[in-house]
Amino acid sequence: MLYLSFIMTKPTYLLSHDLGTTGDKATLFTAEGVIVASAFAPYSTHYPRPGWAEQNPQDWWSAVCASTRELLLKAPEATSRLAGVGFSAMMNGCLLIDGEGNPLHSGLIHADLRSQKQAERIAQEFGEAEGYRITGNRIAPYFTLSKLAWFAENSPFLFEKAAFCVQTKDYISGKLTGNWGFTDYSDASLTGCFDLENKTWAQPLIDAGGFPARLLPQALPSTHTVGKVTRQAALETGLPEGLPVVIGAGDGACATAGAGAVRENDSYHYLGGTSWVASLTDSYRPDPLRRVSVFCAASPNQYVVYGTVQSAGSSVDWFRNAIGVANNDNEEEEFAALERLASSVPPGSNGLFFLPYLAGERSPIWDSNARGVYFGLTSAHGRGELARSVFEGVAYALSSNLAVLEELGLAPECVRVLGGGMRSPLWRSILSAVYQRPLLLLERLSEATSCGAAMATAVGVGLYPDFASAAPAFAPLGEREEPDEQAMATYRQSSAFFQSLYPVLAEQFSALNDYLQTVERD
Repeated sequence: MLYLSFIMTKPTYLLSHDLGTTGDKATLFTAEGVIVASAFAPYSTHYPRPGWAEQNPQDWWSAVCASTRELLLKAPEATSRLAGVGFSAMMNGCLLIDGEGNPLHSGLIHADLRSQKQAERIAQEFGEAEGYRITGNRIAPYFTLSKLAWFAENSPFLFEKAAFCVQTKDYISGKLTGNWGFTDYSDASLTGCFDLENKTWAQPLIDAGGFPARLLPQALPSTHTVGKVTRQAALETGLPEGLPVVIGAGDGACATAGAGAVRENDSYHYLGGTSWVASLTDSYRPDPLRRVSVFCAASPNQYVVYGTVQSAGSSVDWFRNAIGVANNDNEEEEFAALERLASSVPPGSNGLFFLPYLAGERSPIWDSNARGVYFGLTSAHGRGELARSVFEGVAYALSSNLAVLEELGLAPECVRVLGGGMRSPLWRSILSAVYQRPLLLLERLSEATSCGAAMATAVGVGLYPDFASAAPAFAPLGEREEPDEQAMATYRQSSAFFQSLYPVLAEQFSALNDYLQTVERD
């Protein structure tokens, strides 16, 4: 329950920053969860070599300064009534800074895969199964662990100057407060070297990475106040000097809270270019078969168990661009035409299946060699079946992850849904029927990460006692999508057949990869 006496005598606005891959979105909330205004400031990603993906940390800071100033110009009355500022940001990064917070190199973001060899070495020497047991995640190049191992092998001299390795949001909180060397549990949990059950850095994995443990910051709850806005930061951002700065959480953790998943077994599904299904649990539950992953939630003492489909919305984008549905430049109209085309055929696409492995696949199969497939194509199939089977194939792939969550005892009665893809009535109906359960739509389909950051800030400054109390205000629910009984019966059978296809094709995917490498060499 909101502490009304506090509201009457203290500042009543909250500022959240969501630092994503393309830029920073600043959002101003009231203490009651109402969105007052937002502003966006872009920055660029640089690709100096194949597999490398870097951003300039100064661009992050410049974006935060610009978006904050724009936001406060839109709502000048909020400046003197701010209760605090907090963050959500992209995870899996790596930025070495000195003791004064000066970056020693460009920031490596989650998409940077230069450390593939280091990840393979650590997995082989340390053991994939043991690494997963400790961290809840497979050893892979997009984690901070292998990125630091890459520096250890290629630029070890940087360690002599470095004081900390920080994530994006932690760099910004340091710029605001002058306090360095802090992160939250969620960002720590997706570095690849954090013991999730004990919430401590995993020294054996650090040793395997070959870098000094002193580089890793102190891990704290997302609601921790790391300091207050300094005079210099106030001059640059327009924020009041002395404003409390709450550390916040990584974007996945903030999305979880912003989806209203705050209690055991609360589940949600994010549908964007990449998509995932996730459930919240009060205890650490790694999958013995390592099919899904785990990270620390923004809410204290909770975990998020999740499975990711690599090409979800991007599979539909591929179809729209490669096969096309309309000759116009209006993306919204083109998608509506695509929906009409897909709706013209019945559930099950008349026996046509699409495997959405356009960029390999993550959970539950974890196969980078997997490729997209139309299976069962005949001369009787037209563009309607080709279109609908793409929507259905993504739903089947997501359902396979939901089945793993059920196996782990995290079976929800209904699934909260968010993300731009959930604006599609067709896709919602397909997902509900494939999942065999209702969907709960959030009122704010595209604001979950910002809302989650605001929730952490609200709890951190004392406006709410916990995330569960803040959820009704910051994660309001909208409509409920009930599954169609007839479609459920069809999808029960077709989903099972879909699951049987990958095991049959896995060997051929590997053979195709070998063949393509041979062709490239020739």
